[in-house]
Amino acid sequence: MPISANQFKNMNELIQYLNDLEQRINIVEEQNLALRTSMEELSGKNRELVEFLKETWPKTSLFHRSFWVRALTIFGHNLVIQLIIGVFFFILYLVFLAPVIASMLQQVPGLLQ
Repeated sequence: MPISANQFKNMNELIQYLNDLEQRINIVEEQNLALRTSMEELSGKNRELVEFLKETWPKTSLFHRSFWVRALTIFGHNLVIQLIIGVFFFILYLVFLAPVIASMLQQVPGLLQ
């Protein structure tokens, strides 16, 4: 909002207006200083958090920036767990079902000759 010469009737009004503006500027500068101080504190806390995460976060490709690296890592994890579960079920099969099937096949005459 532009200021015109007709806005003030005498010099006292102009001085009062300028004093009000100076007070507003001082208040805004104080608020700005407080905000800058709090921003610096937050950025310091953020730096501490980033350093903490760098130290404690596991070193794995699951958190890699590249989508393809993450996807292949997950595929590899799935493949390994499937192999582990498959070996477990194969051992169960050998222990429990294979003797039963072998005994059933022995009971059928002429099958294994």
